[in-house]
Amino acid sequence: MQWNLLLLLYLYILEGVPYGLQSRFLPLILRSHGLSLTALGVYKLLYIPWLLKCLYAPFVDALATKRAWLLGSLLGLFSVTIVLSAYHNIIPYLSSEKEPALSVPMWPLAFCLFMYNLFAATQDIAVDGIALLLLTSNQLAMGNTIQVVGYKLGAIVGGGLLTSLTSVFDVSQVFGMIACVYAIGIILCMWCSILEDVGAVGNESKGNFCLNKIQNDCADEPHLVSHWDTLRSALLDSAGSRNLIILLLVYKLGEQGAMNMLPLMLFDRGASVAKLGMWSGIIGQICSITGSMAGYQFQSMGWSTLCVLSRLMILRAALQLPLLVIAADPIGYASPNGSFVLGMAFMNLTLFVSGAITTVMFTLMMQCTRSESSSQTHATHYTILSTAELLGKLIFGIIASPFTDLVGYTMANLAFLLVSLLPIWFVQTRHPVLSFMPTFRTKQC
Repeated sequence: MQWNLLLLLYLYILEGVPYGLQSRFLPLILRSHGLSLTALGVYKLLYIPWLLKCLYAPFVDALATKRAWLLGSLLGLFSVTIVLSAYHNIIPYLSSEKEPALSVPMWPLAFCLFMYNLFAATQDIAVDGIALLLLTSNQLAMGNTIQVVGYKLGAIVGGGLLTSLTSVFDVSQVFGMIACVYAIGIILCMWCSILEDVGAVGNESKGNFCLNKIQNDCADEPHLVSHWDTLRSALLDSAGSRNLIILLLVYKLGEQGAMNMLPLMLFDRGASVAKLGMWSGIIGQICSITGSMAGYQFQSMGWSTLCVLSRLMILRAALQLPLLVIAADPIGYASPNGSFVLGMAFMNLTLFVSGAITTVMFTLMMQCTRSESSSQTHATHYTILSTAELLGKLIFGIIASPFTDLVGYTMANLAFLLVSLLPIWFVQTRHPVLSFMPTFRTKQC
């Protein structure tokens, strides 16, 4: 593998660390220190910078170089990690199992996590820009694979691996390890010759653009289409885009609720943080990565994208049924070890199917963008679709925790299962509108 691909892989791994830390590591740590499910749900609001990155992405393009933005974001992530490692009054710590957790306000940790997400979202914009400059046309497919796999590997490092290490090291030392990972990224960013070349290309491109603009009196300036015009067109003028946005808002809801609550439920029933980190954070992410790669194979079997998506969502709903049985208090408390084994087995199977669903859904998003928008608005149209995909998961992530606090794990898992049936019904009833340009030759479903 060439050096530029290895560099991108490491940068995308760094990008995935904050997600793993916030989705797997911190919820278990904070739950072990007595935080309610409702409080954990509120922390999901701190993902907002990811939703807003399309608003400040033009500034990253226009001001300074991608290398400068990358270095700044990595320095920010490193600084926040050092703060989390050094100050014990931000996160409640236990010096022994017999001592109660320290009572600390939530806002210092919330501020740190908000800055974490802001720097990580900025890094995402910069790394994507660097990838476009580094990769040749023949490397784009490999670059896309590296992006997905690298991000999920970072989630393994920030989630499962660090959670497992809490059985050996305290939380402060674990954050110190994360800081070392970011320090390596900073060193690479400062001294890597490949990124120096990228910076030179970026400056040259901006200079040429300004020179051409002056010489031609802006006669050849490309027509710029606003996000709002494209959003209005997607919502009002395109039935396919409008229905796909609705599908993107709901297709992960039930799964996200079940997968986020299961580790916390098993912890409440006696499973250790390290054990849960290993099975949900490491093994689970490996299953998700494998499923993401298998999604392409499922599509190449000849079925339409919608047909593959529908079948996978039916399988995902079926895999949630045993989780409903485990969630029942009489069964769960009667056999905690059996519940753990069964829960982790079906969780990882669900994550495999979920990874495949994500790959197929992103294919459907690309088909929609190519079919329903002009070439000048492809990037903006696709950004709107990807923002809708993230928005749906974020909103339900905020709601799922207090809802589970209110009704309990059993009723919550029943609700998650019913919500997982909603996108299946939606695809079946909107099949003609959602049938876009196929990627492969297809046969009848």
